[in-house]
Amino acid sequence: MVISLSKIKLDQRFSPYQMPAVIIGSIANDKPNFMLCTWVSRLNRSPPIWMASINRKHLTLEGIRENKIFSINFPSTNMVAIADYIGITSGRLKDKSETFDVFFGETKAPMVRDCPLNIELKVTKTTELPDHFIIFGEAINTYISESNCTDGKPDLKKMNPIVYTGIEKQPSYWSIGDKIADAFKIGKEFKK
Repeated sequence: MVISLSKIKLDQRFSPYQMPAVIIGSIANDKPNFMLCTWVSRLNRSPPIWMASINRKHLTLEGIRENKIFSINFPSTNMVAIADYIGITSGRLKDKSETFDVFFGETKAPMVRDCPLNIELKVTKTTELPDHFIIFGEAINTYISESNCTDGKPDLKKMNPIVYTGIEKQPSYWSIGDKIADAFKIGKEFKK
């Protein structure tokens, strides 16, 4: 029996992907500056290359392009209000350098101490798109709060990162759900 599912047409900008909501840090106007970014992903394993797609209007982008360093900071869900504030407040209008307890690693990119996970990166490449720049960065060091580990390994439940869904006209933040299976293992059941 064939079941027919009706389909409706969506706006071509619709994205079904859930993305991490991260705080990007850079030095702009000689001070730490931060912005919320949701178009972020790791692109390569070794060396670990990450990308962030950032709208050209952001002061944080100017700092990244000038200094060739930045950080990706993964806030926990208890930081959702301050993360959203960082996203809706322009560094051109408000000095955000004192918003967080900031620390610096090897690259001198500003990182947010309260975020469970921080990555400092050096820029390896930029690509210009019509309204965004894609910034490619190699991870130099990654830091995690010990309280977000179990048996010395990162624990996603303890980290409790913010997840963003960018459905047009109804963007929202979510927390992660429960683990449902071990990747690269559960599919082996079908090989039998």
